[in-house]
Amino acid sequence: MAETRDAVGSPARSVLRIAVPMLPADLVAVLVPLAVLALMGRIDGDAHYVRALFMPVQFLFLALIAGIGASNQVAAAVAHGAGDLRAAGAALRADARIAAGAGAAFSVLLIVLAPLLGDLMGVSQAARAEFTGFLRAIAPASALLLGPALAAATLRGCGLARQAAAVTLLAALTEIGGVALLALGAGLGIAGVAPAVALSGLAGTALGWVLLRRAGLLGPGASVPAGAVRPVPVRAAVRRLTAVGVPVGASYLVICAANLVLMRILAPFGPSVQSGYAGAATLQTLLIIPGLVLGSATAIVLNSHRGAGRSGLLSPTLHAGLRITAGAYAVLAVVSYAGRDLLAGVLSGDAQIAAETARYLQTVGLSYLLMGLVLAALTVLEQVGGGPAALAMNAVYFVGAVAVGGRLAAASGPDALYRTIAAFNGLGVVAVGVTVWFVRRLAARETSGLSAPDTRPSTTRTGKGT
Repeated sequence: MAETRDAVGSPARSVLRIAVPMLPADLVAVLVPLAVLALMGRIDGDAHYVRALFMPVQFLFLALIAGIGASNQVAAAVAHGAGDLRAAGAALRADARIAAGAGAAFSVLLIVLAPLLGDLMGVSQAARAEFTGFLRAIAPASALLLGPALAAATLRGCGLARQAAAVTLLAALTEIGGVALLALGAGLGIAGVAPAVALSGLAGTALGWVLLRRAGLLGPGASVPAGAVRPVPVRAAVRRLTAVGVPVGASYLVICAANLVLMRILAPFGPSVQSGYAGAATLQTLLIIPGLVLGSATAIVLNSHRGAGRSGLLSPTLHAGLRITAGAYAVLAVVSYAGRDLLAGVLSGDAQIAAETARYLQTVGLSYLLMGLVLAALTVLEQVGGGPAALAMNAVYFVGAVAVGGRLAAASGPDALYRTIAAFNGLGVVAVGVTVWFVRRLAARETSGLSAPDTRPSTTRTGKGT
């Protein structure tokens, strides 16, 4: 198989083969909420306000989608490495059942609790009814986004990165186009957002189903070679979700909570400082995508090697992924630092806000080199069985940065917070060392006939212990 030869011959090329198609698709997906929010700003009334209030709630859906998607991607990659399409398809079906139940339960919960959430978020009386109606409509629509997420995760795990990118791009562009056509073009206003999101989920799921079927991942006729992994029951999928998906989703929630607290810390310094930091945080959201993509691509190759029993290639593949990440972030760090004034001017036309954004980038920009390595390492760790350790390090990073930075900022101003964030980016390299150690230990365990069963798509391999 050509991919196997590439994987064995060149770990770096194998990682890039998956990462390159993923990057533009993931960047577009991240930009979708911002684009929709910008479109809502062109609608009269409270549409932009209501949509902005939904953003923290949307992060809960993102955590759910990311957790289930990461768990499914791990199973698909291991099954693909073992040459067992039936196991990959079985993992998808099991995860789809879990996703359907979780999405439905979450939607019902939000529909019931919509008025209470309005109270908790301090929604104005004038917009209360509109917010409640919007939340009740968008909840089931957002649950449909689990379909394209699962399809793309399975395709990526099986080495079909271009097909996975097509699913992600179609879903993202359908949502933006749907909002433009329904909310603005058809004059539905904010009532047009939920149908656009639902259409996005259905379109991405439909394309994903076609591509999965074409790849032989849905048909019953996929062969099971000798020694291949067995199909996954829902119970095994739940164990894998607990080991992989829950830490991934929890990490998203930690990041969300930390950003909300950081905005609160900066509130005493005025709206210009808050807005300047928000602009830098928006740019930083885009800058973390390459690290997440490279980490995920590296993890896919690692899990494929695990499924194929090539434990000797685990450490070389990790090192190749980290070298690529270091090269990419060396460029991004220099651009962020040297081009801080230009970038800040693009993000805001207000001179005070732009100056604050530039001040943040001047302080933190060069530390993005280390931040990128940490992001890639933690993403790998989450997907090879070290999810709890990755979650703990994420929590220590964000809680530490917020606690120390908040105390220093209260005494010395925003610059102290920015320096603290840069320092924690540097201290985060501990995560790289932990990941390297964990992968070496994993390779040694699997070489000796042991394995980490909670990250595999089945409980056993024929003729081997768990």
